[in-house]
Amino acid sequence: MTRLSAALADRYRLERELGQGGMATVYLAQDLKHDRKVALKVLKPELAAVIGADRFLREIKTIASLQHPHILGLIDSGEMDGTAYYVMPYVEGESLRDRLSREKQLPIADAIRIATEVASALDYAHRHGVIHRDIKPENILLHDGQALVADFGIALAVSTAGGTRMTETGMSLGTPHYMSPEQAMGEREITARSDVYALGAMTYEMLTGDPPFTGSTAQAIVAKVMTEKPASIRRLRERVPLQVEDAVITALEKLPADRFPTAAAFAEALNGPARPGVAAAVAGGRPWLADWRTWLLLVLAGSLTVALVLVLRSRRSAMDPAGMSVVQNTFTPQTIFAARWAPDGKTIIYSAASHGELAPTLMSGRWAAANPRLYVVRPDYPEPQPFGPDFAQLLAVSSTGELALLTHPRYVNHRLFSGTLARMPLGGGAPREVMENVQEADWSPDGSRLAITRSTGPGDQLEYPVGRVVYRSRSGGYLSDPRVSPTGDRVAFFDHQIRYDDRGSVVVVDTTGKATTIAADLWGLEGLAWTRDGRSVLFSGADRGGAFQLHRAGIGSDPRVVLPSPGTLTLQDVARDGRWLVTRDDQPAKLLVRAPGSGGVRDLSWLDSAILPIISADGRLLAFTDQSIQGGLLYSVMVRKTDGSPVVRLGDGAALAISRDKLWVLGYLPTAPPQAMLYPTGAGEPRRLSWAGLETVSSVGFFPDSRSLLVCGNEHGRPPRCYRSPLDASSLEPVTPDSVPGGLLRPDGHAVAVGRSDGWWVYPLSGGTQRRVPGLDGGVVARWSPDGAALWVQSATGPNPRFDRVDVATGRRTPLLTIETPSDVPVFAIFSISLADDPQVYAYSAWSYSSQLFTVQGVR
Repeated sequence: MTRLSAALADRYRLERELGQGGMATVYLAQDLKHDRKVALKVLKPELAAVIGADRFLREIKTIASLQHPHILGLIDSGEMDGTAYYVMPYVEGESLRDRLSREKQLPIADAIRIATEVASALDYAHRHGVIHRDIKPENILLHDGQALVADFGIALAVSTAGGTRMTETGMSLGTPHYMSPEQAMGEREITARSDVYALGAMTYEMLTGDPPFTGSTAQAIVAKVMTEKPASIRRLRERVPLQVEDAVITALEKLPADRFPTAAAFAEALNGPARPGVAAAVAGGRPWLADWRTWLLLVLAGSLTVALVLVLRSRRSAMDPAGMSVVQNTFTPQTIFAARWAPDGKTIIYSAASHGELAPTLMSGRWAAANPRLYVVRPDYPEPQPFGPDFAQLLAVSSTGELALLTHPRYVNHRLFSGTLARMPLGGGAPREVMENVQEADWSPDGSRLAITRSTGPGDQLEYPVGRVVYRSRSGGYLSDPRVSPTGDRVAFFDHQIRYDDRGSVVVVDTTGKATTIAADLWGLEGLAWTRDGRSVLFSGADRGGAFQLHRAGIGSDPRVVLPSPGTLTLQDVARDGRWLVTRDDQPAKLLVRAPGSGGVRDLSWLDSAILPIISADGRLLAFTDQSIQGGLLYSVMVRKTDGSPVVRLGDGAALAISRDKLWVLGYLPTAPPQAMLYPTGAGEPRRLSWAGLETVSSVGFFPDSRSLLVCGNEHGRPPRCYRSPLDASSLEPVTPDSVPGGLLRPDGHAVAVGRSDGWWVYPLSGGTQRRVPGLDGGVVARWSPDGAALWVQSATGPNPRFDRVDVATGRRTPLLTIETPSDVPVFAIFSISLADDPQVYAYSAWSYSSQLFTVQGVR
């Protein structure tokens, strides 16, 4: 404060510190020129260092012109001592947070009035192109009872100045309790509807005394924001008018498109009459969908509450007064490929591979050996029992009790089989083979005909009945999940755009070949079934950039969300009485981290396609590769802190390394000629690196100074060697002799460890004699020890890999660590282990592939 006072002595006299927020420290000051009290906010130095004080001040000018009776204006700004400050009028009174802390709940009329005044300010700013991004009670000041919105546009200025890659600041642009789902997911394009969500959350708190979602950590709150629905306001406070609850709950919808388009529309709904149908819906506790969503998502998220324990024990638990319930039908770790109801509507047939069968095939890469078996779950004997041939994939069960199978199936991509179509009575008997080269099939309602998909070269075709082609893939991709309508005159299916991708459209075709696309440009498509009335289909998938969800799409209408889920729920079948058969699938590739001071391994999984973690030297930053196909590219470089902070996508490529100062993440692009991407974790632009003259690049890594790279590869017609390159890839300086394909750089930057057919060798850089490491003929070397005297070597594989420390001078081997696996995560194969300087801090990927069957009844 002494330094600040001296630097600003000619304009302001600092009196005392008022408080600190996520972005700035606030002081009460006297404006000497105008003889008035002001609130002087000084940007935190670490934040200013990342985004640049000058850039912040340029951006803040765009919001200085906002003039509205409910907006606290900006009256001055400047730069001092390497950081930036901005000045606002000092408001005598209190913040909304102060009042809530004192009163807990506000009178309903006051809550509506304050929300309306804030909505008026938001609507004005939105019409001028400014999104607040951080609406919360702390930023609402109450002056003579009137609401004033403070810090308008500050988060926007910070975001614009520093970009979205601000992991080093530890700051989140937004407050978890009031953060919209799209903001929590790190979406770059935040719209006015995100502010509407935050205002809805704040209004909810004014009425009930608590935000809609609470938790012990920011991550726990964000998880609820993404997956749960808020509790009914009227159940917590009966006197809240129906239209007020309806307006607030609408503002809190997960999808932006389902919220009010403007803050003015929200205010109008708060103060207007109840919409038709609202009274009945609210009196019943909201539609069935919302109640069902919350409960099942607890199951999906793995947060097994007492209610779930009761389900697991009794196989039946009432969901709500209407009688909705969920039953878990399988409990053994398996990978379930398909499940169907039998004609009695009580027996379940499914095909699955056990972990014991699947793990060796995954570790060897031979997916073709992952052959499923058939199982039956009967109401009188609920333990799954194997039956039928040893290697068979279930396709469909007819109304007459006949199975359609693939015998001796062959995996053709990550979820699709191909093989010989066979028919087998459910009651027993040998399969009767019908046709080769079939992928999937479904029965007509009367069990007399089959619809099948099969590969025909560049694309797949749909036949219904068998032999009559009614549809060919339009994109050269593949078709999946054919399901015949309850009336038997149409088939719904997925048309995937790319051969090995789950992106595509939901198509319905009739027996004449007339096709209608009812949902397009979706990702992760898997699992489809008709509703019993035949008017729409249910399916699992994700909108572009959105979360994996269950959708209902009516014929000729856009899809609408049926059941949001955290990427683990797949629809399998719908019974004649409307019951659903679903699988909950664990993420195949998990990211597991033992962070500094954590005391154990935590599951920090992102999506089921996240692999290859790289942990920083201090163990506090994690980079990894996401295999999701986005814009035609197969890989994305992602980053997050190991304390569980939100994930940030840096850009294209596969994650390779993190610089020791954690300012850069290196990504590799599988291009020709080879290229890499250098991504800043704070402010700055990514750099595309290419090295003229190099035909191949085998490895890239940072030198300890974080200012240069070790690049190993070969020039045209020459043996491989390693080079030093600056971060802009402007030159290559050879540092090893010929025939060095790549290696691990010693912490002092003066040598590399190289694995050869005759053992491990240490090559001094820029000349010197290479030395063989005694006693180390092979093995997986993870890294150098921090002191550069030893190599850390994986000495055992399996579910708990072990590492030894091998002295490079003597070959002396001593135990180092054993990798832990959490007891609540089914792991059967561990790969890509990354160790920090502290050997008790590490990250790794693990294969899981476990799924369970659930049935849902009471769905209307």
